[in-house]
Amino acid sequence: MQPPRLGGRLCLDFANTVGPRRSRPDKASHEYLGTLPDLVRWCAAAELVDGPYALHGDDILPRCLDLREAIHRTFAAVAADRRPPDQDVASILHAHSRTLRHATLTVTHPRARLTWPRTGPSAVLGPVADSAVDLLRAGDLDRIRVCPGHDDSCGWLFYDTTKNRSRRWCSMDLCGAHDKVRRHRARA
Repeated sequence: MQPPRLGGRLCLDFANTVGPRRSRPDKASHEYLGTLPDLVRWCAAAELVDGPYALHGDDILPRCLDLREAIHRTFAAVAADRRPPDQDVASILHAHSRTLRHATLTVTHPRARLTWPRTGPSAVLGPVADSAVDLLRAGDLDRIRVCPGHDDSCGWLFYDTTKNRSRRWCSMDLCGAHDKVRRHRARA
């Protein structure tokens, strides 16, 4: 099972591979990247890798999960208008710099982009860390949100692309619908 891609940026979708982020007694959190095959499936769905044997090694999953948590803490802090933990920002930058030696800079008008081999740890760590660094450097940080979810239980991150910056939920079909039902019942 794959989580829906609701973040609007690769790094935010990667951070949303566990959820809900805020637990409730009646709703357990689900880990979408619990095993290496889960990670490979997520990467294949995100078009980062080719084939089931693209990722291997004992350290790839823990490295990816560490990066995921650093990304989540960083952007959750940004969304709350707080300074992100220095250690988390450093972890993102370290993952980015460690994978750059495997990257290729492709220049096509009107912009250049980095690409990584579609196998090995850099296949996932490179694009995800690059997405996070790019969002921190050049994104509109006021558009980063944390979904409050049903009864404050979601916690997924998303990039609000609405014209008036009014998006509240990771998804109206998921969290927004629960809130609409709750408000309707309260009125009835």
